Amino acid sequence: MKRILALIVCGLILTGCKEDNTLRVGVGAPDSDLCKYTEKLNDKLEQSGASIRLKPIYTEDSNASLRLLNNGIIDLALINAYALDTALITVTKINPAYVAGSINEKNYEVVNDGDDISVYNSTVAGVIDEALHAIVREDSPYEDISDLGEKTVVVGSYDNCAKDVAYKLLKDHGIKREARKLVIKNPEEAVEMLKNKEAEALFLFDRIPSEYAKDLCNSIKVKFLSIKQDHLRSISKYEKYLTSAKIFPKQYHGQNEAVGTVIINILLQAHNGVDNSKIEELMGALFDINSQQDYSIAMNSEIIEIKDAAEPLIKALRFHPGAVRFYKNHDINVKETDHSSPLFDIHIVAASD
Repeated sequence: MKRILALIVCGLILTGCKEDNTLRVGVGAPDSDLCKYTEKLNDKLEQSGASIRLKPIYTEDSNASLRLLNNGIIDLALINAYALDTALITVTKINPAYVAGSINEKNYEVVNDGDDISVYNSTVAGVIDEALHAIVREDSPYEDISDLGEKTVVVGSYDNCAKDVAYKLLKDHGIKREARKLVIKNPEEAVEMLKNKEAEALFLFDRIPSEYAKDLCNSIKVKFLSIKQDHLRSISKYEKYLTSAKIFPKQYHGQNEAVGTVIINILLQAHNGVDNSKIEELMGALFDINSQQDYSIAMNSEIIEIKDAAEPLIKALRFHPGAVRFYKNHDINVKETDHSSPLFDIHIVAASD
């Protein structure tokens, strides 16, 4: 198999140019929560009689998903909100996307070739909130994140963006660049590293309550490191895609006090060329799922009102026109994207033959 560079007219592979109503969704790793959420959303669409269906596209991480989305190679992407600050900067890295097990499997790879990157995607909704669980063994001497300089910290996440967030948190706690020793593993492997004393601390990014954290707390004695209020204020002020939060007492075995932490918001983004009617139809299923969950940031007015900390994020986002119309029908005001995108943009991609 040899790699070739080709010019591809992205409009010809966008959903808008196909006869079916399948939307391709960048979901990260096959076992990630984002992939599982997509399956759940597909079930809801089928139950509701909606005409659209979702096809998971596995990607390296949120940055890769957002680049592929921005180039029109996929239609939707579930991403770590932090990627909005990092994905569309000039890079030379090639990001693959693929459909595992597909009978007509094909690889598409975006090449950012050094030019300025225009934004051709916008937000549909916030779907999941993942909280940082900073955990150390109970017999360790560490009482604060600032104690973790020169210590191995394993980041438990399916998304490389989590490592970027952890890196900034260590920086915010006064730990110098050369003393920030981070490795990233999937949640299961990260938990095992802490259990086996291969890491001094675990930064686990997961929903509250986390099944991974539950299993860990039930197997060994641990303690949670809390992010103090002054650091939370600093983070909330300068990091618009992070939200300060608390893990309330008794969420986990042995956790008797509230733990200050940060939340990474997981967003559903759409290419601006996706038809408004498809986004509105998708929003109906999203609203049904997320209205049952108290960790959603942007699905109904009650959630927005009680989650004041999420306001800076909501104000920073620009929403797809189809999502804006849906929100207006539910008396929710969000800002519409300023960008438009024709379906027939030409982008440089790499393809395998």
